[in-house]
Amino acid sequence: MLEQTPLVLLHTWGGDARTWGPAAALLAAGAGRPVIAVDLPGHGSRRAEPFSLGVATAAVDVAISAAATGSTVAGVDLVGAGLGAAIAHAYTRSVAGPRAAPVRSLTLAGFPPVTGAEAEQRLRQTRARLAAVDADSFAAEYVARTLRTTDDDRRRLLRDPMAATSPQTLLATLETTLYWDRAAPSAGGSHRVPTLVLRGAHDDRVSESAATGLATMLGGTASAVPNAGHVAYLDEPQAFAEAIVAFHASVADRSTIDAKLT
Repeated sequence: MLEQTPLVLLHTWGGDARTWGPAAALLAAGAGRPVIAVDLPGHGSRRAEPFSLGVATAAVDVAISAAATGSTVAGVDLVGAGLGAAIAHAYTRSVAGPRAAPVRSLTLAGFPPVTGAEAEQRLRQTRARLAAVDADSFAAEYVARTLRTTDDDRRRLLRDPMAATSPQTLLATLETTLYWDRAAPSAGGSHRVPTLVLRGAHDDRVSESAATGLATMLGGTASAVPNAGHVAYLDEPQAFAEAIVAFHASVADRSTIDAKLT
């Protein structure tokens, strides 16, 4: 039976699996393994479902299990952006219950967000804006101030699913993302995995120092995607994919060396 390491992609706040289209195509080219973009509860094909952290992390297991048909899953590479990063981090840190596969590597993109009083302010402002304008206007405003790309197709990949996501889900998922450090289960150093903290070089919501600090805390490395903003995988899918491929190659090399030493 073929052994493989699926790549699971978890979308940004207000998006859905389709936002990964351009980057996923680049990641899948020549990969020889499943590349799976997941709709988190409350989004995309699961729009009618209420969001919760527990259901969201369970969705990761479901995706991995689906990828395992006809093969043995030795591990999984998780890539999350924004909200997806909060879910990926929580999934990796949790050691409770059965797992479809161990996490081989973790990539957190456009993360961590603001914290403390700034987080409270962002939640209040978002709640007020959602109450003041319709869904289409809110999504258009968010995309206009967030994405650097001028590609209309890529901008629609975020604008359309955000406009279709309920205000209740947007607020619940924003709170989960902002307070990720409260929601994520704790785990000891023995549960650490190779981690890349990736940010757009022009991300005005995740500073270089914040990304570096998180990478240090998790025992990982930090890197930047040139010319990209907060949602780097939509702004610069080619450069984003190249960073992921290079990181996963280093993880595979490290695994090979470790295997030879044992």
